[in-house]
Amino acid sequence: MNKKISIIVPIYNVEKYIEKSLISIINQTYKNLEIILIDDESKDKSIEICEKYVKQDKRIKIIHQKNKGLSGARNTGLEIATGEYIMFIDPDDTFELNACENLYREIEKTDSDYVIANYRNMDEDDTKWEKPAFDTNKYQEMQVLIENPTKCFYVMNSGVWNKIFKKKFLDEIGIKFVEKTPAEDAIFTTYCFIKAKKVYYTPEIVYNYRLRQSNSISSSCSKEYFLGINRAYRMIYNNFKENDRLDFYRFFYAKSMNYILYKFIDSELLTIEERIDILEKMKWFYLLSDELKVPTILKSVQYIIESIVNNDYAQALKYCEILVQIRKIMTKEAKEKMSKPSVGTYKEIEDNSLNIELLERKEKLQKQMEKSQINILDIETSLKKIRDERKSVSRFGDGELDLIIGRNLKFQEHNEKLSKRLEEILKSNQNFCMIGIPDVINGFYNLTEESEEFWIRNMERTRDTWLKYIDKNREYCTANLTRLYIRYKDKSNTGIYFSIMKEIWKDRDVLICEGEQTRVGVGNDLLDGCKSIRRVICPAEDAFEKYDEILNELKKESKETLIIIALGPTATVLAYDLAKEGYQALDMGHFDIEYEWYLRNATKKEKISNKYTNEVSGGNATENVQDKDYINQIEKMIK
Repeated sequence: MNKKISIIVPIYNVEKYIEKSLISIINQTYKNLEIILIDDESKDKSIEICEKYVKQDKRIKIIHQKNKGLSGARNTGLEIATGEYIMFIDPDDTFELNACENLYREIEKTDSDYVIANYRNMDEDDTKWEKPAFDTNKYQEMQVLIENPTKCFYVMNSGVWNKIFKKKFLDEIGIKFVEKTPAEDAIFTTYCFIKAKKVYYTPEIVYNYRLRQSNSISSSCSKEYFLGINRAYRMIYNNFKENDRLDFYRFFYAKSMNYILYKFIDSELLTIEERIDILEKMKWFYLLSDELKVPTILKSVQYIIESIVNNDYAQALKYCEILVQIRKIMTKEAKEKMSKPSVGTYKEIEDNSLNIELLERKEKLQKQMEKSQINILDIETSLKKIRDERKSVSRFGDGELDLIIGRNLKFQEHNEKLSKRLEEILKSNQNFCMIGIPDVINGFYNLTEESEEFWIRNMERTRDTWLKYIDKNREYCTANLTRLYIRYKDKSNTGIYFSIMKEIWKDRDVLICEGEQTRVGVGNDLLDGCKSIRRVICPAEDAFEKYDEILNELKKESKETLIIIALGPTATVLAYDLAKEGYQALDMGHFDIEYEWYLRNATKKEKISNKYTNEVSGGNATENVQDKDYINQIEKMIK
């Protein structure tokens, strides 16, 4: 005898649809059914309609309960179901008449934990879409393997309603629907997939999913809905991560990222303040796009996500509004296609291999960072403070910290006096000089893959050391205010940063203190706005050996002169000591080389033939410069 299938139907205020749904169940070609109707305290005539059919069909039972929502109703159904197999249907949708027969045959034949079937969308007026969700020419019957996402993910969907489950399997994994949370289907089905030993797909169309004009039983577009989605997406992500399945999660993420973003865009129920609050709370989710190397479908979506990640929520909403206007004139089919990743998107995900071990280390660090955030100004704010308040700045990077703890650098050997001065300045608490520290102490945002990997490894080694020297109650500027280009994935703001930087020295007399062969501004327009330029040339390596001589030379200057220093760790101390004397002194190493890379549209650090480039192989060997202006600007050579 055929085994019993329990069909669970949650019911809440669906009098307009429930009869059609019930008829599609009762008339199934497969007859051994247990039809469980869960009345979730429905207020309309839904239950009256159901009771009429209870009298006609002994397979139907109605369970009345206090309102628990969709998940609570389904959980009640799971508790009382007696069938060997479980199916679900939403009361505004319908089964194809052979749905149970086809699914039963497939799960018996394959001995699967559950089976996924094809389905189609259906309009409010019962019009079925011509094409099903999964192309029947492309996707034939197959085993769905979590180890093979590129082959199988196309036939994955979050709904429980186009599937049949072994009840024994559900009992063994102890799964229930998460109550009072949207996306309960997605939490349920993804966890089932993670835990299943065997899953099959059949191309048979078994289900008609109604696209309702009003809010459906399982969704709305209010703020509460999106905050619930945020909770659900965290659960899903954690389930994949805890079960070492992030490789597959990337494919799920590609779909859900676009799906929820378009729901957010299309919603007409949200105020501006609510939208910003939602974006702030879901920022963690959009950060995953970069961390998991998941591309967006459209460039416009990429712009939105980049704005969210950079905390520029106003700009994100401007991009959203553009898409709102575009989507208003699109057909429903085009809208549907717009929100689904293409085959090319999934192929790109597959090609972008993921370093799971590095990602886990990054996440561990980020959790530590969330607990101990330091007040570090961003690049633009740091540069404007220098410009508007004529602030001096001493910057500390990984090199300066290495010197403090006793390590040598390629261009500066450890020096006990230098080490103590650097430590003194880093610990100082004064107002005459801004102290710059790496912004990666707070997190890894918008970094290229190479740069991110470097800083993850570096922060694992040094972050606790940084925290010993810095004051959580103090404001710092970012040490990366001179590293404006090469390290960033999104470089669209680089031009703005350099424009602000040029305003710092516009119409000012400038003295540049630099290493031999550094040649700041030579061959480019970086310093063209200066009123005048003079230079003090110092040793390119171990410049601190000449510290007193360099400092005394710089102190001959008028205090109206802006002093720009590009001299490695020595510049950090010089800028501080000069600021203490009333000068505006800027520790600005790397800014000219970064500008050269920016002008060249460089994709990686490269040697600049006429300038000392200490971070590039062979960068210490440079060509002679015949620039007359440069030569005439040199006032002093310290060797």
